[in-house]
Amino acid sequence: MTPKPARGLIAWTLRRTGFAGVALAPWGIYILPEYLTNANLIRHEQVHWQQWQRMGTVRYYATYLWQVLRYGYENSPMEREARAAMPDTLSVPRRPLRPTPPSSTGESS
Repeated sequence: MTPKPARGLIAWTLRRTGFAGVALAPWGIYILPEYLTNANLIRHEQVHWQQWQRMGTVRYYATYLWQVLRYGYENSPMEREARAAMPDTLSVPRRPLRPTPPSSTGESS
């Protein structure tokens, strides 16, 4: 599956949640335009596409949701499989959901 540039609501949702791409089976793989050349991100989403092909729509989404709720996003077996297929796991863009607040040191200004 060749990725498509994320636009409109998909792009807004990706930016809002801090992700750069999504495998939105059965419709396609969508990646923010500025990341369309990121080979690791494309490979990651293609693995999710293969998972969907293997499992079918209902099982894919049910399993993904259950795993994320059970193990957390980073430790979800489906996410781990997708990351394992990438040669350089550090170059998949994902921003934190919220900015990190400044640390409180207790010092007065």
